[in-house]
Amino acid sequence: MRNISKFEKEKLLHLLECSEEELNNLTEKSNSLLEEKNSTYDVLLKILQQGFNIREAVLSAIILGQKLGYKKAKIEMEEEIKDQLYKAFKNSQ
Repeated sequence: MRNISKFEKEKLLHLLECSEEELNNLTEKSNSLLEEKNSTYDVLLKILQQGFNIREAVLSAIILGQKLGYKKAKIEMEEEIKDQLYKAFKNSQ
């Protein structure tokens, strides 16, 4: 939620019909769920069990999707770099 403009944030607050504090709370809860090392199903189930309305649950799932996508891409890039370094080292011998 840090990367959105003030105008976009206002639109989001209006759409969700919540205050800025509630939105920040939702974002924090979403981020903390990701850090618990659960499966995607478990995370989404926890979102729904926390009593969010459907709009909040969707927003929370989007936030989690972005975080999971970033982490997956980071891992894949690290693996690719390791492979390239290994091949370069192997070819230099």
